Amino acid sequence: MLTVQSYLSAMLIYWVAAMIGIVLMRRLWFATPLNSLGGVTLGLIAGVLLAPAFPGPEVQSMAPALIVVVFNTLFGEGFESALSGALWLLGGALSGAVAGFFWARRRAGRASQ
Repeated sequence: MLTVQSYLSAMLIYWVAAMIGIVLMRRLWFATPLNSLGGVTLGLIAGVLLAPAFPGPEVQSMAPALIVVVFNTLFGEGFESALSGALWLLGGALSGAVAGFFWARRRAGRASQ
């Protein structure tokens, strides 16, 4: 069982690593002025990586939703046990895609002025 301090440290390390990965993807994969499709794609990836979820109804701590969905589907009672995490993952992906779209449009508007 993790202590509160080790749990928070692990989540912080995960989120920092995910943010570094997102920044590296932005610099290496996408064109310099980010277009709307690139913004949606990058936002979608960020939403999938950063969305949290509860692993189960009796669990008081959160985990990355992607990990919850994969592990509950493969090693739990199937997709039924991963449905809550999948909804969190879908919500994170959609909100990330919308945020990425508007972020790319705002940056493109600044670059054209």
